[in-house]
Amino acid sequence: MGSQTTVEALIASDGRSTPPPRSRRWAAIGPRLVVALLVLPGAATAVLDWTARRNQILTWPGRTLLAYAATLVLGGMLWAALLAASAAPRAWAARTLLVLAAGLAVGAQAYFFGRYHAYMNPRAVLVGTSMMPSVGQQLWSDRASFFGAVVPPIVAALFLATCVHRSGIIGPRRARLALDAALASIVFSMFFVDVGRGGGEQAAPPDVLYLASMGRLALAHWRHDDAVEGVHPGSRTPAHVPVVATREDRRSLLFVVTESVRAADACSVPTPGCATTPFTNETLPSRFGFSQMRSLDSTTAASLAVLWSGLPPTSSREALHTAPLLWEYAHAAGFETAYWTSQNLFFANAGTWLEGVPFTRFVSATDLDSDPTYELGADDGKLVDAVLRDLPSMHAPFVGVVHMSNTHFPYLIDESDAPFQPQSRAFGRGDATKVLNRYRDAVHRQDAIVARLVKGVRAMPGGDGVVIAFVSDHGEQVRERGAIGHTWGVYDEEVRVPFWLGVPARALSAEKASRLHALQDVPLTQLDILPTLLELVGIWNAPEIAPFRRAMPGESLLMGGTPGRPAVLTNCSSIFSCAFKNWGAMRGFKKLVATQSDSEWSCFDVARDPDERTNLGAEACGDLAAIAEADGRGTPF
Repeated sequence: MGSQTTVEALIASDGRSTPPPRSRRWAAIGPRLVVALLVLPGAATAVLDWTARRNQILTWPGRTLLAYAATLVLGGMLWAALLAASAAPRAWAARTLLVLAAGLAVGAQAYFFGRYHAYMNPRAVLVGTSMMPSVGQQLWSDRASFFGAVVPPIVAALFLATCVHRSGIIGPRRARLALDAALASIVFSMFFVDVGRGGGEQAAPPDVLYLASMGRLALAHWRHDDAVEGVHPGSRTPAHVPVVATREDRRSLLFVVTESVRAADACSVPTPGCATTPFTNETLPSRFGFSQMRSLDSTTAASLAVLWSGLPPTSSREALHTAPLLWEYAHAAGFETAYWTSQNLFFANAGTWLEGVPFTRFVSATDLDSDPTYELGADDGKLVDAVLRDLPSMHAPFVGVVHMSNTHFPYLIDESDAPFQPQSRAFGRGDATKVLNRYRDAVHRQDAIVARLVKGVRAMPGGDGVVIAFVSDHGEQVRERGAIGHTWGVYDEEVRVPFWLGVPARALSAEKASRLHALQDVPLTQLDILPTLLELVGIWNAPEIAPFRRAMPGESLLMGGTPGRPAVLTNCSSIFSCAFKNWGAMRGFKKLVATQSDSEWSCFDVARDPDERTNLGAEACGDLAAIAEADGRGTPF
């Protein structure tokens, strides 16, 4: 009743404008109709939000629901004031604000929710601002869906503004007062709404969440705080690795790291009739495959830190910036070192983190392409050309990393060899099958490129003695939990990854080969990968690196690995902040997970329930909740 009185006050005549004569019937229903038009945008936003997030909203505690209700009222007042302000004859400023608010606070938020099953919030916008070129390229690559989400609310807003204007009921003075009220609502939403304090970082309708996000970003830049700078890797100051004595069992290593490939869509273990990765399946029939390898996160920066340093993603920023990396251990042991990547190293400040690493050979996306995108980087095929061109001039032993990127969203495919149909690069409602097919076609294309690399290496003099390893940094969600992409959770589609080793037969004893075979279907984590690689090249047991070895929680798979040790899974890292809070813990096949949208921990037995649909209750995971919440992490929700 009170809010209706406020809206009716906006449309009361101010005596400075004489509307045209109206019939008695119009005089009776006209003001009520305009009131309904002014209330409609806020009510429609509330209904659309309820339709999209009903199940999530119902899990919020009472305090969060009260905060949410308050922001619904605030959003309703904002839209009513903007429409009333737009009723004046030459209210261009108000109409411009109306179009921007409709397009960005509603349309762009609808697009964001359709892609990620969450709205942009203050945390997400702070993370995203460090990757703005990437965000821009992503929106351009999916421009049809983006404009399809933005245009309808703009058209609807202009239509309502025209209706209110033609009613002739709101006079110029009231329109100016309404503009003041709209500006006050915008400022309050941007700088005084603390979304997280109400109990949830998504506990507001999309329009108020958008404004609160923009306000938080503006404050971060104004204060020059580390909210923006601290969300991505910075310059490293690695500890010195002493010279490692020469050993007779040193071997060359080529470590292939790919992007966003999940285990469900790649054959790590040799598999007859493998559809998605048939080329490496045929090229390396005797490889050691590991079907239950998991990353500890689904964020590239955090995963690479684990793979290259051996430290967990929960390590401090200082520890991750001072730990030696794979190449620094190899360099200390007299190896030539190389890093070939099709990734654009401007993405998330990745290049800064690698400054000073002693590379003998270095190739990045900008060496392969004059204008590589931030999402897809340069062509992986060109990358392999560069590797095969450089390798013959490198002296053995060497340690080289080949880092691919074309399986990142929006997924680069070979149009002439795309067996998974129908597929599409347009992302919207009901798109899961088409997007999954495009994703699989991208994995298929990249597998052909990896197989060409393997064949080229094996054909080189001495190439049959090179250890070749393959892993993905993390997995990918394709609508399993409502989103497309990664970093949104630590469910298996985002963390269970392919991992295989192509090891020359003479390089392993029968005992060590047996240990690797025994781990084929045992749950493992990426913490064991660096120790395994260092042992395969003859460095892991060197006394000179003992202090660094003690800091790594993993163990070489040649010695059995650490399959029974619990590990924290988290996308909230000190070197790459999470856009949406999510973490958990895992031991064996028992896995505990939660996101900021949940109200409790979920426990799964991924051996019996690989799709993670049956929540056993936190008690079924024993002490994993305590492990996930330790060191001040608490819960994501």
